[in-house]
Amino acid sequence: MHDDDHEPADMPHRDPSTWQMLLEWLQPYQANLYAAGLSFAIALLRGLHAGGRFYKSLLEATLVGGLTLALKPLLDWGGLDQDMAVAIGAAIAFLGVEWLRAKSDAIFDKVLGRWLH
Repeated sequence: MHDDDHEPADMPHRDPSTWQMLLEWLQPYQANLYAAGLSFAIALLRGLHAGGRFYKSLLEATLVGGLTLALKPLLDWGGLDQDMAVAIGAAIAFLGVEWLRAKSDAIFDKVLGRWLH
């Protein structure tokens, strides 16, 4: 028996259209994935460039990606184009989560300070 006569085994469990179905399923989420992915990459590179540890940079990048995803419905509620999430997410990624937290804490204290004092 020669190896040349051997035909490849059938793979009934593998559907060649699986990748096509996956891409079709992800199509409605393309803008969300783009915005979160870009902000994630920018934050990760910024953190590593600043000399941060890898895991801390990875955690901050994950937070920035999540914040960017959270911005999308907020922009829709405000009547703004959801594609602005890409620019806002990139800005947050460039400035950093700690900068955003400090600014939001200052605004929160200022607004609540009016009612609490």
